[in-house]
Amino acid sequence: MDLSKLDGYASRETFVEAVRKKAYDYDFNCHGCSQAVVQCFLDVLEEDNTPLFKAASPFAAGMSMTGNNCGALIGGLMVLGAVFGRGSMSDGMEGIVEGIRPARRLVKHFQGRFGTVNCRDLTRTDLADPVQADAYFAGGGLEQCAAVTGEVAAFVGGLLYDEREKKKSK
Repeated sequence: MDLSKLDGYASRETFVEAVRKKAYDYDFNCHGCSQAVVQCFLDVLEEDNTPLFKAASPFAAGMSMTGNNCGALIGGLMVLGAVFGRGSMSDGMEGIVEGIRPARRLVKHFQGRFGTVNCRDLTRTDLADPVQADAYFAGGGLEQCAAVTGEVAAFVGGLLYDEREKKKSK
């Protein structure tokens, strides 16, 4: 992913708020928290990566509606992996560790902010159960999920912006 596209934003804050809003809107209007985060960054970085977008599809409602790891968090990790991840198996453990550093920052932020990484714990709902899901969404759950999705995108956006600034100053 080409971080030079971030130069089109006036400031870090402008970029972070733009991705927060875009991810929120995608999740609220189109659903699929993981894909909302991924598509948000594909849009702002002007990338066309259908395989990455499609790969994010099974993570809605906590890993295929199991309530496990939050799909928005997984989408953020996918974006960070696409930017910082190991490029080749021959890069060995060093390549893995380098790519994991920003991902760990996201996971620690998420855990600190929400107290869990699991969808079921965040929503207090089994979204695979249609009755529970309907009640959750009728009670404002869609807004809650979209806010989490926006928060993930904002944090990832900040990490990407900071990385771009670091590279520019070298």
